[in-house]
Amino acid sequence: MGEKGLTFRAATIHDAPFVAVVMMEAVGKEYMERGVEPSGHVLEVCRRDDTLYSYKNAVIAMLDGKPVGALISYPGEGYHEVKVRTFAPIRDLLDFDPMAMDDETRAGEYYLDSAAVLPEYRGRGYGRAVIEHGMQLAKRMDKVAVLACDPDNTGAYDLYTSLGFKVDGTLHIFGEDYLRMVCLQ
Repeated sequence: MGEKGLTFRAATIHDAPFVAVVMMEAVGKEYMERGVEPSGHVLEVCRRDDTLYSYKNAVIAMLDGKPVGALISYPGEGYHEVKVRTFAPIRDLLDFDPMAMDDETRAGEYYLDSAAVLPEYRGRGYGRAVIEHGMQLAKRMDKVAVLACDPDNTGAYDLYTSLGFKVDGTLHIFGEDYLRMVCLQ
């Protein structure tokens, strides 16, 4: 058992729809709140094994045998090439140019890309546990944990700083400016 009763397991291809929901939730699309099921190119990106949002880059947070959250994370090595492969099939669906985005991570880093917990499980410390799990993955790989934070999301910012993350510049991603945060612990 993990923190707060959570356990973590590697995602499988069967988890790709849940991984897609987490990815969309993390970029503010509120799929979880609206009960939207991912489909088409978004789901395909998560089913592939060679994209940023691949199920292979995800861990599922489990509580009593039920997935309640997930984290998509990966090492920074080769990020730019994988970014191109990730966004090429969905470029026409986006309202921003993914190739104009800053690279979110680089070699020597472990990027905590997308994390989300189902709405009915929020406010119980599970989001913190998911981020802490990602930090442990980074530490095991001897890499620096890095993430992007929406500057308007004060709850996320407070969580990240309480875990030891510090602002290390800004990133222009998804058509918006985000805080780049690193944790050297």
